Amino acid sequence: MQKHMLFIINAHAGKGQIRNYILPVIDQFNAHDYTVEVYSTQSPGDATRITANRGAQFDLVMCSGGDGTLNETVSGLMQITDNRPVLGYIPAGSTNDFANNLYPDLDIMNVVNDILGGKPYACDVGGFNDRFFIYCAAFGAFVNTSFETPQINKNILGRLAYFLEGTKHLNTLKANHLVFKLNGSTIDDDFLYGMVTNSDSVAGVRGFGGFDVHLNDGLFEVLLIKMPRNLLELRQIIAGLIKLDFSPSLFYSFKTDSLQVESQEEMLIWTLDGENGGEMRTVKIQNITRAITFMAGCPDQ
Repeated sequence: MQKHMLFIINAHAGKGQIRNYILPVIDQFNAHDYTVEVYSTQSPGDATRITANRGAQFDLVMCSGGDGTLNETVSGLMQITDNRPVLGYIPAGSTNDFANNLYPDLDIMNVVNDILGGKPYACDVGGFNDRFFIYCAAFGAFVNTSFETPQINKNILGRLAYFLEGTKHLNTLKANHLVFKLNGSTIDDDFLYGMVTNSDSVAGVRGFGGFDVHLNDGLFEVLLIKMPRNLLELRQIIAGLIKLDFSPSLFYSFKTDSLQVESQEEMLIWTLDGENGGEMRTVKIQNITRAITFMAGCPDQ
């Protein structure tokens, strides 16, 4: 039976390696009875637009690019209320955090084989006011690193670029006084950094997003770093991040299905899946359980 696939490509993601694989990928899907329509993104937001407008016409939407391309494609799929197609993802960015949850081997043709021979895997999606994220919403120190780091630096340094570029901001670190409301409780404190995640790999580090992570359990993993009061606490925070040991005296670490974040002072800058999420004073984050179905390798259901 003939099936139809929309193949969305960000040819500039990462090192642009997907350009060398377009014909082999199409050939492999043709061999499995797919007709393939290819769209190469031209500007930010393209993947969202084409997916929202045309995705329902296809059995499979497959995107290739970095985490930002995946975010755009998921955002487009979330606008489809009927006949939402399944999603395939060929990671071709710098860190490809989310792909590590789906595929045991990120070699492009091995991922293609996993998409063709894999199983449907329903994943949670994060609602962020009127936007979406697939694996990470973050604020505070270094959040602007991922979208400020020049692409050439990402290519050469890979995951280290995020941290190296971030050191330029150390002398301007400041506290964000925030109030978190969740499940009838309130957290009111000064924070250096925070992230709401649904991935066991964040910034290229497994375990940074938490342990015992399940992509479809209806829960986010939340890590909040308190603002250090002195150099000793700063060193302890760095040691905790390296060891993935989040002491309650310096961190808040918990799971939740929803939360509201209120900035008591100025607008708070956010990043969604490594891309600019904008500045806002109040954010409502909601877990939309099993909203998107991936064709994946061998993740546990």
